[in-house]
Amino acid sequence: MAKKLLIVDDELPLLRNLSRYLSSFDDGFEVMTAPSAEKALDIIRADGLDILLTDVRLPGLGGIELVQQAIELNPAIKVLVMTAYPTRYVRDGAMSAGALHFLEKPLDLKELQELLAQVAAAPAGWSGSVGGLDIFDFTQLFSMSGKTTAIEVSFGAQKGFLVFDEGRLVHASSGDLQGERAFFFMTSWQGGTFSELPRNAWKRYKRNIDSTTNNLMMEAARLLDEARKPGKEGSANDVDDGLGLEDESERSTTQPTRAPETGKEETEMAIKDHLEGFEEIQGFQGVAVFTAQGEMMEGIAKGKMDIKSVGMFANNALLNAQKATDQMGVGRGNLMQIRAPQATILMRCLNEATDFAATKEGKAHFHTVVVMDPEGNAGMAAMLLDRAVGKIAEELR
Repeated sequence: MAKKLLIVDDELPLLRNLSRYLSSFDDGFEVMTAPSAEKALDIIRADGLDILLTDVRLPGLGGIELVQQAIELNPAIKVLVMTAYPTRYVRDGAMSAGALHFLEKPLDLKELQELLAQVAAAPAGWSGSVGGLDIFDFTQLFSMSGKTTAIEVSFGAQKGFLVFDEGRLVHASSGDLQGERAFFFMTSWQGGTFSELPRNAWKRYKRNIDSTTNNLMMEAARLLDEARKPGKEGSANDVDDGLGLEDESERSTTQPTRAPETGKEETEMAIKDHLEGFEEIQGFQGVAVFTAQGEMMEGIAKGKMDIKSVGMFANNALLNAQKATDQMGVGRGNLMQIRAPQATILMRCLNEATDFAATKEGKAHFHTVVVMDPEGNAGMAAMLLDRAVGKIAEELR
């Protein structure tokens, strides 16, 4: 018997294409569509549903509220969330241990069909977090939603608070724990209930987190992995023994801790030298170099600009553009320019491997992002970008 699949998106052409494609297989799905969360909930109430595939940004009731209410109506439903605003966790699949599956637009139809088949064949209930969402799922949803709000999280007798500012986690607290330590402690909770506090309640909570949300989640995942290793003493619910948290002053607040690599500092210094020329260009705001996996290697910013965060979103935009040109059959694009009211952004991919979708040892593969004022000299930036990319490639081979 065909599984019942509901697709929710306000892009009607996308709904039609996905429905037509997924219904075309002999062992396909009974596909239903809805252009809004409100209509989706009507369908969920009226029909027994197996799988929900929804965008996170919807008009009216948002995708987060839809996922929450769908779970309440049908705890066995399986949820896939798609977004055109992916974070690093979407791309790397690091959230696979949670209750939700995350997909980035533009969707790869074959990959989508294969993932849906796997989800449909899995036992009833959630993968990872049985019966509901966990902190990772919830943080990911709010990161993609761009919302500003405060959330109360309850897990048994324990309680905590998370505050998001336009999708970025800026506050966490639980009992006496504050900031990153509180967030890491809360990620050890296996599930929990989530309540959005009244409008403007977030103003009561002082900002106590400066790290990007992506880096926080990566570090939390690393700490949990360490706590779960065989022979590790203590419980994952113990913030000191289970997660192995050291004093905040001894741990980086901007990125996950990593072992030093031979020659890494020298390479980063050389890359920075090749980027310094951008500072002389009229209208320069920032420049950064990223690995193919989205990790910033080096960057320069003017004023208070957060080049790391801007660069990570730009890096995601470049990856989406490459996927789109690949699906068009014209090969992977390697240069992209975005003109916005407050900036012009240049993104360049260099991959010396024969397969442009892969990274080959001994071959350079990295992304460079340049941010300029709208009236800045973007032409000069593009010329310097070509020269800098060639020199950086020599450092990374």
